[in-house]
Amino acid sequence: MISSKAVNTLKLKCVRGITDQAISRIYAACGSLEGAFSLDFGSLTGLGIKKETAENIITADIDEKLLEREFESADKKQADIICIDDAEYPPLLRETEGAPALLFVRGRREALLKPSIAVVGSRNATRQACDFAKKLSQDLAEVGFNVVSGFAHGIDVYAHAGAINKGLTTAVMGCGINNFYPEANKRYEPTVLKSGCIVTEFFSDMPALAGNFPQRNRIISGMSHGVVVVEASARSGSLITARYAGEQGREVYAVPAFPMSKNCATNKLIKDGARLTESYYDILDELRYRIDGLKEVDKPEPVRLQFGNPDDARLYSLLENGMLNPDELSTLSGMDIGSVTISLVQMELEGYVIREIDGKYRAAGGNYGQNSHSS
Repeated sequence: MISSKAVNTLKLKCVRGITDQAISRIYAACGSLEGAFSLDFGSLTGLGIKKETAENIITADIDEKLLEREFESADKKQADIICIDDAEYPPLLRETEGAPALLFVRGRREALLKPSIAVVGSRNATRQACDFAKKLSQDLAEVGFNVVSGFAHGIDVYAHAGAINKGLTTAVMGCGINNFYPEANKRYEPTVLKSGCIVTEFFSDMPALAGNFPQRNRIISGMSHGVVVVEASARSGSLITARYAGEQGREVYAVPAFPMSKNCATNKLIKDGARLTESYYDILDELRYRIDGLKEVDKPEPVRLQFGNPDDARLYSLLENGMLNPDELSTLSGMDIGSVTISLVQMELEGYVIREIDGKYRAAGGNYGQNSHSS
C-alpha cells in the first residue's frame, strides 16, 4: 500500500522540469514535502527554483504518463513506494543532505528500520576477501544489523549471501525496478527478497548508467551507521562510498590488505583514520553503546594453528594476505622453490591451505581439515 504522502511526493517528482535538487531544497526549507504544491511562487523561486519549474509546481503540471507508468511498474513488481515523510523511510538516510525523496522497495521493507551497516568492496576481489566478507556479514546480521551493499560482483554479493544466513540484508541498486544489474547476480534476487529488500531511488525504466552508481553509493552509506570496506583498488567505487560515509558523519572501517595487492587501497583508508577491522567485534565494540538492540554473540575461540616448522608458519602468514603461487611465495619468503612446494603439499593435506584451479594457494581460514570451500 502506498501512503498519501508517497503519492503526493511521486506526483511532485513527475512535475515537468523538476529536479532532485529542487525537491531537496523544498524539503530542507520546509522539513516536509506534504505542502509542496501549496507553496507560492515567491517561496519557490526564493529557494533557487527556476521560474518555469515553480509555475509547473503551482499548476501541478504533471507528466501523467510517467506517473501512471510508475504506479503500474510498482504494482507489477510488487514494490512499495516510500517517501521521505513516511515512517518506514530509513531514519539515518532521512537526516543526510540530499536524501532521495522516494524509494522503491521490494521485499521486506521492515529491514530499512533496523540498525544498518554497509559492507562493500572490490568487484574483482580475491576469494579470501570474498570469504571474509561473507563471514563478517553473517556475524553482523546475527548480532542485529541489517547488512547493506550494492549487489555488485565480488564483495557485495558475498556480503548479501552472508547476511541472509543469520538475518536481514538490503541491496541498493543503481537502476530502476524494471531492470537488474549485474544480470549474473539476478539468480540471488529471490533469496535476498525473502531475507531483506531491494531498494532504488530511480524511476522504473532507468538502466544501470555509470553515473547512477555514485548516487546509489550515497544511499548505502547514508542509511548505515558505518561502512566496512573489504578490498578496494585505487579507483574503486567503494572508496566513493567511504568518502560519502565520512562526509555524512558515519564510521569508516577497513580490512587491511597485502601491500602488493591491486586491492590494497583499504590500507590508505586505515592510515587516514578508518578503523582497522579484523572481525565483527571491531564494529560491535564501537557501535553497541550507541545502538539499542544489538547483541554480542558467543563465538568459538579461534583455532590455534600448530605448524610442523617455522617455514610452514611463514608461508601461511603470507597466504593470509592474499592468494599466491609457489614462485611468488619463494620470492617473498626467501625459501627455495623446492622447500616451498614440499611445505605447500603438506599444509594442503592438513587442510591449512587450499589450492585454486589457477595454481595459486590461499589460507583455508577456519575450515581446517577440509579440502573444499563453498562460493
